[in-house]
Amino acid sequence: MDASKEKFESLWNNFVSLVKSKLMQASRGRSLTQPLANLILSEAAHTWVSEYDLNGKWLYKYAEENEKKAALIKEILLTDMQFSEIKQKGTLPDYCNYIIPAIGAAAGYAIGEYFKFNNIWHIVSTVAPAVLLVPAVKTYRNYQQSANKANSINLYIEQLAKYRDSIISILS
Repeated sequence: MDASKEKFESLWNNFVSLVKSKLMQASRGRSLTQPLANLILSEAAHTWVSEYDLNGKWLYKYAEENEKKAALIKEILLTDMQFSEIKQKGTLPDYCNYIIPAIGAAAGYAIGEYFKFNNIWHIVSTVAPAVLLVPAVKTYRNYQQSANKANSINLYIEQLAKYRDSIISILS
């Protein structure tokens, strides 16, 4: 592998880390949409044309050696490189925060009726499942949402491999 490929590989790894960290930062407190991800990618891609950034310095130096290949690389980085839509896994809807505990309470009530519990135990068998299920459902929904965010970030980052491969083929 020649020096320009090695340098590109090193810079690309830093670029991918930058994009991933910005995607993670943007996903805090809100959902990560494709337009937002593309905006972040576009912003990061402009480091390849900035004379003040390592990526841009490398590309300018490479352009001095091979102007046509550098123009192709620049076109990939600034024009072609975009994230495509990713499929999100479904999460429990908001109303499940109430429906599932209500079903648990109804089941507890039915159990109390079936076993002919006295009033105190009947109330406990009705209320306890609901009280226990409220935080369980919220925790599960939060887990689903955070897993979706992490998965979507990883899927976006995986999409960058094809652009890397295209640039490597140009450098060959």
